Amino acid sequence: MQPNFLNASNHYENFPVASWFLPKKTRDATLSFYKFARLADDIADCADISALQKIELLELTQTCLLNKSQETNKETSEDKQVEIIKNTTNNLSFFLSEHSIDPKLVCNLLVAFKMDATFKNFPDWQSLFNYCKYSANPVGRFLLHLMGVKSLSSTEREAIFQLSDSICTALQIINFAQDFKEDILNSRCYLPMNFWPVEMKNNGFEASLKLNSKKKNELILKLVGEGEKKLIAGKNLPKLIRQTSANHRIRFALEIALIIECGMDIVKQIKASPETVWSTKPKLRLKRTPLFIYNSILNIF
Repeated sequence: MQPNFLNASNHYENFPVASWFLPKKTRDATLSFYKFARLADDIADCADISALQKIELLELTQTCLLNKSQETNKETSEDKQVEIIKNTTNNLSFFLSEHSIDPKLVCNLLVAFKMDATFKNFPDWQSLFNYCKYSANPVGRFLLHLMGVKSLSSTEREAIFQLSDSICTALQIINFAQDFKEDILNSRCYLPMNFWPVEMKNNGFEASLKLNSKKKNELILKLVGEGEKKLIAGKNLPKLIRQTSANHRIRFALEIALIIECGMDIVKQIKASPETVWSTKPKLRLKRTPLFIYNSILNIF
């Protein structure tokens, strides 16, 4: 029987993935990147294989991405796992080459997925932020490279990267809040240990499932609150992008502004009813899409 990451279902995201704001050529590259990231994530999350097997598959993914022409022996080349990995990485490699993006940027994602495969608890916020440096921040930087950030001055680039990293880290932490129960069931807890109540410190993060409602809510609010702070810290990125000379700067600014709006919508839902995270994931209120778009337009000026 094939491991379940080969049959992973479609993933729902609470933020736009290559919306129509982006130029068609950029959307195709973004979707290819997204498929690569989801494949690697599915490998790290796969319950049917050992941690060592996960690491080996992620290493293979990196090798294929860095050297798409690598030859494998006949037996390995017929393996369905390798076929899917090579097809996904080859597709992404085409876009990396087309947009002159260093594959090592994408490989940073694999560092985080390897950390997931051999998960260790995070002692404090800084250690979690370091994880997000690999798990989330490359996503924003990839999009910025598609925009042509390399053509900007070093001062502009650094300012843009800093705000982008803040937004990406924010979205990652907000996801940790909304997926808290699911992550616990998958033997992971992304809330830093210095915020764990005594029950979790004494009995492990699985004890979170047996906490009273007040303490459960506090865990969720701690995560989503930190995510909100990071999101607010990066909110001026759309305006900064609009003021540059980058290609399609208005469209990229709108895309990022829309992502921020969607992130804030999830934050508001979780803060209003943190207890619901323990029974169902919050989803974007699509009927508010016109408001999201309106606010996004305002946010770039």
